[in-house]
Amino acid sequence: MTEIEVPGPEPDWQPATQPPYYTGKNPANQYSVWEHHAPLFQMIGVLALPVQPVAHRLRLHVERSWDGLDELDVVLFRLKGFSFAISKHDGNPAGVSYAWLTEPHEQADKALDTLLEVVGIGEDAVAFRGDAHEDPAEPTATAGDAGSLGGVSGTTLPTSLWARFRRAIGITSATP
Repeated sequence: MTEIEVPGPEPDWQPATQPPYYTGKNPANQYSVWEHHAPLFQMIGVLALPVQPVAHRLRLHVERSWDGLDELDVVLFRLKGFSFAISKHDGNPAGVSYAWLTEPHEQADKALDTLLEVVGIGEDAVAFRGDAHEDPAEPTATAGDAGSLGGVSGTTLPTSLWARFRRAIGITSATP
């Protein structure tokens, strides 16, 4: 069989993974497996530890990946009937990782409890429990607490995801 040679990239093509996408001369825009599947995932909590200790305990290989936000460490695995992902983006706060179900499940709390039990850690390892976007017991703040909203005061607003997350991991200031 004749060997087929594929020419190298054009000199003015940026890497296909490099943002901002669609602005360079490279006609390709690569996306990761993580980026493709992550929108289907169900967030079940934030752990107050990095990915590596959990992976080490379960003898998992930490994959180095990336998505449209940043590079990340991630492990995907099945455990007692649940499919999990634990991830940590490079740009996220040090010492925390996100726990996900790769297949949405009605028993998300049970899944997180199962993970904690098998890994051998307690509730103190959970910085935030639940899906930050759909928390029915979401705390509220008044417009006065949130700052000026065009003269509206006393209006009850949901606390932002990032404010709740900062509070969960012990950062109380308004700046991350």
